[in-house]
Parts: sequence; structure tokens; C-alpha cells
Amino acid sequence: MNSRRAFVMLAVASLAWPRRLLAGPADDKRLDNRLELWSNYARRTRNLLVRVTTRRETSLLSEPLFTTGTLAFRAPSTLVLRDDGLSGSTTLIEGERVFVVPNQRELPPGPPIDTALRPAAAWFADRLVRMFAPGEGPELIANARVDVPKGRGYRLEILPERGSRVRKLIRSITIHLDPVAGHITEILLTESQGDRLRLQLTDHRQNLPDDDVSAYIDQAHTLVAAHTP
Repeated sequence: MNSRRAFVMLAVASLAWPRRLLAGPADDKRLDNRLELWSNYARRTRNLLVRVTTRRETSLLSEPLFTTGTLAFRAPSTLVLRDDGLSGSTTLIEGERVFVVPNQRELPPGPPIDTALRPAAAWFADRLVRMFAPGEGPELIANARVDVPKGRGYRLEILPERGSRVRKLIRSITIHLDPVAGHITEILLTESQGDRLRLQLTDHRQNLPDDDVSAYIDQAHTLVAAHTP
């Protein structure tokens, strides 16, 4: 099963304002500009289809591991990640439920997911849902520390709060924004031991006819039902 699934779990929403790592008013303005850019796109989202290329970099592999797939989102909080091909897997996050199942119905499902025992997975899933859900800005970075990396490009770095158990597994998530439209073009998860998971997002199709997105979600439901005793 795709290694990115280790962190894809249900998130519990909250709107607490995050602690900032920024140095002063100029940095605050840069943060506000990026949140406004993101919200100009996100606040309009009813549904979304995106092509995803995943690159997994780990010390256990001599070369990066690549997979491709599709991300489907339907407001307010239904998200599907489906790998291309029968050798991959499908993740369904819906309300307070999360399922990860093989694309092949004949294969056995993985072990049950208990987010209460996996806070890093729950935190990362929370970030994923927030990234694509409609919002005005604060929702994207709630319950986290935030920084604006120096250099070119429109980026946000989101970090677990100090003292959180999440920091044992996750160092940061870096989000890259399209400088014109504001949609997310890349998500970089850096784990505490140095491994990295990079999701490159292309071909964003926002607010399609409902049936176009429901087809992906219904397919995920069908796979889950086939693997559920």
C-alpha cells in the first residue's frame, strides 16, 4: 500500500488562531498576503478534482518512489485520494470516518485506523482537509505554528505546536501557492527523521458538475463496502 497512507487520517476541525514564528510587521503582511491569495480560490470551492504526483524520499529507498493519482474533494469535508492502477490504494475521508483500502477488491484491507492512537496522522489529515475546504484564511493555519519561508515563490510553512506529540513524527508541511490563481500546486511533508513526501498538484478543476466528482467518491464508497466485513 502506498506509503503516503500512513499519514492520511480523519481530522478534527478547530478554528483556534495559530502561533506565528514571524519576526515583525513585514512578515505578518507577507503571511496575510498569502492567506488572502489562498482564500480567493478556496472560498469558492464546492468541489474539486486535481491530478496528483507523489514523490516519496526515504533513507530506506535508494531512489525516490513515484505514484500518480487523483484527489477529489467535495465540500465541506469529503476527500478521496485514489492511486492510478490496481496496485495502488484509495483513501476516503468523510466526516469522522476514514478508510484506506486496496484498489483490488481481491486483496485484504490494511489494519483498522485509530486516529486517537496516531495523532500525527490525524494532524496531517486535518491539514489536508483544510487546504481544500472553503475558507477565509485563518482556517488553513489553525492549531499550528506558521512561517513564511524566505526566497521566491508563494509558500507557507505549517508546523505542529510546541509540546505536541505530532512533532515526534512531523517536522513541517510546506504549501506552494499559484501566484495568480491561489490554488495549491505542491504539498511537502517533512518528517522528523528527514524523510519527505512531496505531492505535486496539477490540472485543478474547480466546481465541476456534481456528478463528475461524485463518480470518484461513489467509487471509493464501493471499494470500502467491498472490503468491509
